[in-house]
Amino acid sequence: MSAHGMRRRIAPWALLSALAMPLLLPGARAAAVSPPALPSATGCPVAPDPSALPDAATLREMNSVLAPLHVRPTGSGTQNTYIKWILAQLKKVPGLAISEQHFTINRWSHGSMELKLKVGEQTTGIPIAAPVPYAEATPTGGASAPLVRIPDEEKITAANAAGRIVVRPAPAGNVPYYDFFLPVVSWYVYDPQNTIDPTQSFFGDFINYNARVADLREAAAAGAKGILFVKELPRAQLTDHYEPYEGTPWHVPAVYLGADEGKQISDAMSSGQPVSARLVLHASYRQVETPTVRATVPGESAQRIVVDSHTDGTNAVEDNGPVAMVAMARYLARLPRTCRPRTVEFVFPTAHFYQRLVDPYHRHGGAGVVATQLDSEYDQGLVSSVLVLEHLGAIDYEQMPRADGGPGQELVPNGLRAIQFIGITPSPPLVATLTEVVRKYDMQRTILLQGADAPGSTVPSHCNFGGEGTPYNQHLLPTMGVISAPQSLYDPSFGLEGIDFTAMHDELLGYTELVNRLGTMSQAEVAGEIPVERQQRAAGASPCPPEN
Repeated sequence: MSAHGMRRRIAPWALLSALAMPLLLPGARAAAVSPPALPSATGCPVAPDPSALPDAATLREMNSVLAPLHVRPTGSGTQNTYIKWILAQLKKVPGLAISEQHFTINRWSHGSMELKLKVGEQTTGIPIAAPVPYAEATPTGGASAPLVRIPDEEKITAANAAGRIVVRPAPAGNVPYYDFFLPVVSWYVYDPQNTIDPTQSFFGDFINYNARVADLREAAAAGAKGILFVKELPRAQLTDHYEPYEGTPWHVPAVYLGADEGKQISDAMSSGQPVSARLVLHASYRQVETPTVRATVPGESAQRIVVDSHTDGTNAVEDNGPVAMVAMARYLARLPRTCRPRTVEFVFPTAHFYQRLVDPYHRHGGAGVVATQLDSEYDQGLVSSVLVLEHLGAIDYEQMPRADGGPGQELVPNGLRAIQFIGITPSPPLVATLTEVVRKYDMQRTILLQGADAPGSTVPSHCNFGGEGTPYNQHLLPTMGVISAPQSLYDPSFGLEGIDFTAMHDELLGYTELVNRLGTMSQAEVAGEIPVERQQRAAGASPCPPEN
């Protein structure tokens, strides 16, 4: 999600449920626009030769660098290991110009954690699944207080939480699939097997991301001694669960518990005996440097197609976009320069998991820094478009009753690819080109979106692209933001088994072809309504409000 993704990123989808308009049926085109003509230069490929790019087995081997790294918070040693691997691969590509931009952040890391439950005179240890990133550390001896359970739908206030440790259910959010089919939201839906049922709902922690942010802020303001978020999943699937991920210091100690531990606490609170807890969370801050890496393959024109994916993440699928970008860079660099009408720049931003990179009051991230720069260069003709690649080959998981009969649910693969969302700025030729690529490479369960939120009166009218594409869209750049949002997104316990490498191979071929096509499209075709929107912005139209 990042569903970080979808991160910052996905919670606004819930707004769509307020709309009621006719469905765009699966498989129906949103606009009858033909894709732009293909290049006619002799010897220049449009579709890449599959043998020129890694096959599924090789992609699995390349992705294997991610699995043992587990969670990779911004500025962490695990993120640095991934960045070093990316740099080592890029340095092997002839003719690639590589640069780095370094940022200093105040990195949080946790030490020991402990939760003791006291029921009457008996004390029991309760295992913790994960700390909330950037939660406040407790005193050395911990924070002790009575427990209070506050339902997810009830606001945390001083009246119900002051001086207490809050037990807060933290279920996955959901939004009806119907909302993604609305013609004010989607351009096109490719679901030839009719696996997306508009009468059902799309689930994920990312949908309730902002609810957890509100909980933390409200608990701190209420004077709570701590907060215990209880998830619906077994602790084994939640180990090192990572949200919220924006680098905000939360002024309250907070941790995540699994369903079994939540039931143990709930049963104790229903026993009629006095119940309290002692929460210990040791944590510290340290200033560290973290780099954004950029690598450029020169073309006939200095105008750039920018391909982006971040390097911090939670598990093997988030984010494996850089793996695909390394393969694309190798492929494109081998082509004659005449087959690259535009320069291609690969950007590997940091700080997707430290959104307060340049402004402590607003979510911006490393991609936001890049987007600001590209915005200033666009009118000079130095930027053509931006393609963001996140969470490639992700498989779909559903919450199902636990096989061991325990409380709550467990995530189980359903045999399908995770739905792939592609936010596209308004350009009929660009939408038509993406549609053709998706169909040609049979990227099943793909929804081409106008935006991941309801349209408004701002410029652009859709402020959210569901992921790292958001800042580029908000900066009025021609943008294609590719992202999937499996329910496993925030959980480092999911490794290579969460990726369908055959699907990732198809996506790699398709998006490499897309880059070839983008190189030959006229800028007017790529831009669509972007020039008009930029004129409106210059005339004083309301921009998207900053997310804080």
